[in-house]
Amino acid sequence: MTEKKQTTTKKTSAKNSRTKNKAKQPSQSFLQRAKTRVLSTLWSIFWKGSLAAIFAISIYVIYLDAKISKQFEGNKWELPVQVYARAMQFYPDQYLSEEEVLWELNRLNYSRVNRVNKTGQYVVQGRTIKIYRRAFEFYDGLEDEQIFTLNFSGKKLASIVGNDGRRQQSARLEPVQIARIGNESRQDREFVPFEKFPEILKQTLLVVEDRNFYQHHGVSVWSILRALYANIKAGRTVQGGSTLTQQLAKNFYLSRERALVRKINEAFIALILDYRYSKDEILEAYLNEVFLGQAYNQGVHGMGLAAEFYFAKPVDELEFDQIAMLVAMIKGPSYYNPRRYPERVMERRDLVLRLMVEHKLITTNEYRQALARPISIEPLKKSRLQSYPGYLELVDRELKTLVPDQNIVDSGLRIFTYFDLQKQAAMEDAVKQGLPYLERRFDTDELETAMLSVNIERGGVSALVAGRQLKFSGFNRVLDTKRNIGSLVKPAIYLSALSRPNFNLGMLLDDSPLQVTDGSGQVWTPDNFDHQYRGKVPMFQAFSESINIPAVNLGLDVGVPKVAETLNQLGVTESIELYPSLLLGALELSSYEVAQMYTTLASNGKHSLLTSVMAITDSVGKVLYEHQVEKRQTVESDAAYMTKYGLKRVTKKGTAKRLNLHFPSIQLAGKTGTSNDLRDSWFAGFDHNTVTVTWIGRDDNKPTGLTGGQGALELYIRYLKPLNPQAIVDERPDSIRWAFINPKTGKQSPPSCGPVIQVPIRATQFEPRPSC
Repeated sequence: MTEKKQTTTKKTSAKNSRTKNKAKQPSQSFLQRAKTRVLSTLWSIFWKGSLAAIFAISIYVIYLDAKISKQFEGNKWELPVQVYARAMQFYPDQYLSEEEVLWELNRLNYSRVNRVNKTGQYVVQGRTIKIYRRAFEFYDGLEDEQIFTLNFSGKKLASIVGNDGRRQQSARLEPVQIARIGNESRQDREFVPFEKFPEILKQTLLVVEDRNFYQHHGVSVWSILRALYANIKAGRTVQGGSTLTQQLAKNFYLSRERALVRKINEAFIALILDYRYSKDEILEAYLNEVFLGQAYNQGVHGMGLAAEFYFAKPVDELEFDQIAMLVAMIKGPSYYNPRRYPERVMERRDLVLRLMVEHKLITTNEYRQALARPISIEPLKKSRLQSYPGYLELVDRELKTLVPDQNIVDSGLRIFTYFDLQKQAAMEDAVKQGLPYLERRFDTDELETAMLSVNIERGGVSALVAGRQLKFSGFNRVLDTKRNIGSLVKPAIYLSALSRPNFNLGMLLDDSPLQVTDGSGQVWTPDNFDHQYRGKVPMFQAFSESINIPAVNLGLDVGVPKVAETLNQLGVTESIELYPSLLLGALELSSYEVAQMYTTLASNGKHSLLTSVMAITDSVGKVLYEHQVEKRQTVESDAAYMTKYGLKRVTKKGTAKRLNLHFPSIQLAGKTGTSNDLRDSWFAGFDHNTVTVTWIGRDDNKPTGLTGGQGALELYIRYLKPLNPQAIVDERPDSIRWAFINPKTGKQSPPSCGPVIQVPIRATQFEPRPSC
């Protein structure tokens, strides 16, 4: 019975178990099916997502590649406009002093040595200067480094001898860079081709920053792991794992934001750069891009500019310690700023030097010598090339006309100008010292000035001071201040008369009280400055002493319209009102326009437009513009010759005779000018090579109390003193003869008949045997 129950119980239990299993089977099957579906879905999502991610990454990489290639192969940087002074030229028999050459060499930062062995050096022995000139790409072509010797005799350059012992017909120094005009990026750099960087600089950079540069593919996994280990061990960031290529990618294409996305982008870009371009191309870009400091509001980028910024020399002339310092600063240009933290940068420089000697880049002896040198850099005020705001504004105005496309301007133009550093320095010193002296001596104040010099042969503006505040880039008085020119108009009157065959320098002019009624019935009563009247005076005396009444009478004889026409021929483009008062300077001109007028006179009547720009090239040396001197004979050469004689007498016997006291052996020419009530003081003068115009006045147009001979002439004398002015040498036209004139009669006379003076007259008026 019990067994039967047990059997029954077992059967019932088995039946129940089967029933339960039957119930579980559908449940398990459902879960399995659900699990399979989930896994299938996840796998589908995974491989589709992977494909999508690969596709998206591919598209992004293609986009990056296009962007990187466009920038890397195009204009990588917005390069500043580089402005150069004129290059000092040498040729045999040139009027030139050793002091001028040494001044220029010093400004170019050449080193005086006992024996030249590399570029940027010179030797002085007796009256010879041996120069090892740097290579330079002039606008008319590249010139390699060169050794030549200048031999001087008297006041001239006697000969030029090359390193091979042969005489040369010419040589020149590289020009001084006077400005770097920045762009909106506020980045400044001096692009240097890869082959121009010293090999030791490249090798030192790689030893310090990326020893496996030529082995990896843009990203170095081992460097990253090594840096990670060092940082974990130190508990802080002490080492970076970025390659040079990654650093270039960050600096060139990305921001400095510390983020994972930026690091990923950096890696992608580095891989693309390494795939696309050669190692040398990447290294060249890095050497020109690396940030190495701040100059006021401009970032200093690239080893080329850093060499100039810190040491005032080209990158290929750097010493070992200087190379080590620049490489040392890459880690942190602000932290290792040599001007603020010389101890920090010296410590790291010495570390770089140690690495250099350990890797046999320098010898032990060179290491010790470099280690012993102090941190010596140029002062900040000298490291940024001096600003010449007045001159640079003139350059900028011309540039906008010559190259109107701003994209071309931003690509790194090089502008070669007629700027002469020695003349500019002399002009600035004259203004700096002269204006306070005049204010003390004549008890006046608030004087302002405008000065400029022009190369007569080329019509090139060689120096310009736009106001008393030499570094102020505001109102340009040379270009924009227009004032009555006073007696500066008189040479145009005499030139108008001497252009006619019946006038000559010896004829007598009337100096008596005068009233003139113009076409509207208004009466004009001119007067002489000294209120004295001389009766009859010869033209040459009226000219040199700037006597008003004879000049007015002469102007009325030839006609006011004729005088206005002569002014136009001399280069005045302003509208000229034909009133008699024009004859005493009732004409408002800028100093620049006056310089145009007097340059034509100094050029014997040949007119050419003034300019500051000699040539413009793009970043690869292609000439975009070259100034071609076009001179037109706008006034007769014989009339111009006689007028120049009158201007020479002004400096010997006339209102500017004080000039002769300072330069008794040098023939100069010029004209003083004073406007009504002593508001404007003018002087326009020239030697054989250079015209200089000086204006002194007040911005409020109140009287200065200065005549042209007291004020403007004083600045001109101070300006000439440190220079080497050359006496005027004129070639007499065939149509001109020299004749003896009796100043009392105005007629030709033998030299034995009383007081006579020799003046140039037309050959048609010359009397070979005049009577007493």
